[in-house]
Amino acid sequence: MTYGLTRLLRTEDDWSDLLCFLAELDPEPLRSALVLAPGTITVWREAWVKAGRGAPAGRADFVVLLDGTERTVMEVKLGAGAHGEQFAVYDAWAEARGIPASDRYLVGPNADPIPNEPSHWSRRLTVASLLAGWNHSADDLARLLSVRGLQQFTQLEAEATGPANHASIVLSDALRLRRLASITQATSPPGTVFAPKQRSEAGAPNICAWRETEDGYVVAEIQRLNPRSGTGSPFEIRIMVQTPEATSAANGALADRKRDWLARCSFVRHAGPGVQELVAEPEGDGFKKKSGAKGHPRYYGYEGGGHGSSVVLKETVGLNDMVTAFAAVLQYLTTYPAR
Repeated sequence: MTYGLTRLLRTEDDWSDLLCFLAELDPEPLRSALVLAPGTITVWREAWVKAGRGAPAGRADFVVLLDGTERTVMEVKLGAGAHGEQFAVYDAWAEARGIPASDRYLVGPNADPIPNEPSHWSRRLTVASLLAGWNHSADDLARLLSVRGLQQFTQLEAEATGPANHASIVLSDALRLRRLASITQATSPPGTVFAPKQRSEAGAPNICAWRETEDGYVVAEIQRLNPRSGTGSPFEIRIMVQTPEATSAANGALADRKRDWLARCSFVRHAGPGVQELVAEPEGDGFKKKSGAKGHPRYYGYEGGGHGSSVVLKETVGLNDMVTAFAAVLQYLTTYPAR
């Protein structure tokens, strides 16, 4: 069953589906967690919410009803951050239904901050604490699934902090990068801007941060590499430049002018021995030529694009090592040479 759950519980939606199924088997642990009065509990999953005619609409992960009346709205965020105006939509709907802010729950894997989280939503519930509520359920299947699911979730969090090559699913990578973003953003140099989402254009978990320069922007990105590519190195940091025009030709020309600064070895020398031992081939320049790019460093796309070098992290690095390396890159961005 452990292997089966690993395969079944691979995404944020999968864990939400499990919580909904447990509530259908036995609603009492959910009643206790939400402090609901006696009555019939119903759970709407992916509930369509809209405050009124002409108002924007959205889908909330859970709406919990007591005797047919909406009492609670819950949004589960494991790997993703808040996006767009989704919480404004939920708030408008909840206010129209008389649901106070104390009964609007943003449920994360733990108490770590969630990117762009609304400050007025309750964070007192976590996925782990909700799962644990069914550990002593009167329903045999709910109790079994809860215990096994909690074991799997504990393993997921362990993967998110251990050696990078031990992670088995995309969700553990997303948990790792969320924590990495939270730590490095809190200590980043003034003027550093973090992307509001933690997904690349291809959908992979990533972190992207940048600074404005005289030439446009200098960008740092860390992303999970495709495990099927055979690199043996799970994560890569990219140091890039981007012009206001954001065209391949303009970015490439700027990268050529800043080639010495962009090189991986230049960053490693600046960062020192502590980072050098975390990087594969620290003496290399890190440039990957793209066919037809006339010698420019490989093109990496992020909201228009950028050109730069690749800093591949060794497969044995853990979360703390990744914090050290990415924090060093953010500091390195401040050394971008003026004209």
